[in-house]
Amino acid sequence: MWFLIIVVMFVATIGLTMGGLLAAPKYPPRPLQVILFALAFSLFCYVGMIFGMFMPSWFAFRFVEILISIVSLLIIIAAVTRYHPTLGFFHPEDRVLPALLALLFFLMGFEWGILEMRTFFTLFAGLLFFFAMAFGIVIQIQIRQFLWRYSYHVYTPLIWLLFVGMLKLL
Repeated sequence: MWFLIIVVMFVATIGLTMGGLLAAPKYPPRPLQVILFALAFSLFCYVGMIFGMFMPSWFAFRFVEILISIVSLLIIIAAVTRYHPTLGFFHPEDRVLPALLALLFFLMGFEWGILEMRTFFTLFAGLLFFFAMAFGIVIQIQIRQFLWRYSYHVYTPLIWLLFVGMLKLL
């Protein structure tokens, strides 16, 4: 039961973070961007789940959790170093941050495959991710309106990711 709570909380927080990162540039995100992120999340998690299903039972679940935490920290570092005030965190030419996100989504699905969470859970997680991402956009826009004088307000979604990444190690 503890694993399920942590996994659902991690999916929701990743969705909040991605929504906040999408809302960081000068112009708000288009609905197509949100839908594409949710589809990419679902696709990479599903592929990871399939690979995780065929892993032997002796494969270390804890090792995958540590990898997810490390990739989360790498995403934070990559996001901080690649931020542009007009373009936001996701530049058209940048390939590092999307590749790290794809790896994170794959590892999350891989973990679900090891835990024997199957297709319905992946569909549920995709919907949860979509709604959490939409909520993250709303929260980040509210934060931007409240803290418009400070340029560091764009990094608040990364604090959520740091918190849940460290919680994953417990």
